[in-house]
Amino acid sequence: MKLEERPLHIFILEDDQSFLRLLQLRLKSWNNNLFFHVAETIAAATNFLETTTEFINIAILDHFLPDGTGEQLFNHPKFEYSAKIAMSSDDSPLIPSKSVRAGAMHFVHKRQISEPLFIPLIFALLERKEFENKLLATKLEESKLEVIKTLIATLEHEINNPLGAVFGGIFLLKSSLELSKEQKESLKVVEESGKRIKTVLKELKSMTEIQQVTKGNVATFHLPNDKDWE
Repeated sequence: MKLEERPLHIFILEDDQSFLRLLQLRLKSWNNNLFFHVAETIAAATNFLETTTEFINIAILDHFLPDGTGEQLFNHPKFEYSAKIAMSSDDSPLIPSKSVRAGAMHFVHKRQISEPLFIPLIFALLERKEFENKLLATKLEESKLEVIKTLIATLEHEINNPLGAVFGGIFLLKSSLELSKEQKESLKVVEESGKRIKTVLKELKSMTEIQQVTKGNVATFHLPNDKDWE
């Protein structure tokens, strides 16, 4: 589904009700399927963010609020995966740089929301953030895979060492003693069990040797012994 058609949750921190209504109307002209969450103070915003379960796609934070500045919230965990935009009606050249350093992706002067480039900017920032989130998720999966590979390699080493001693002991027993039929059968069971353990470890290790491939436009993974992609 296109961004302009998808349900999106937008958090707005703004204490000017007239500007808030104008901003909402402007955003709805781009996508009518929006869910707005609004706060007028830092305290109200913090309370909402601590209690909501909604994923915030876009956070638009005014700079000057009755109890602080919007830049205080840019690093809130709830906004970690959100497109973050700073706004102000103040013309101070310091505010944009302070906002970006605090974590905003972009600064927009309030008078700019009526300009033609405002909606394309929102679209671009949201698209960029979603791409960053996907890239981060891919990196996390790759990191998990590396950890799993290391754990399995360690497991293989720690198990193969004592197994080697077990197989050595079985060989010595077979070659140096007169064994009864029952004892020979017991040694055979132990030896076969050890071999099964080695086989399971080998198969487990091979399952981590996956290769990333692309089928169509979708990146996925190819496991050993899988059929080749057509």
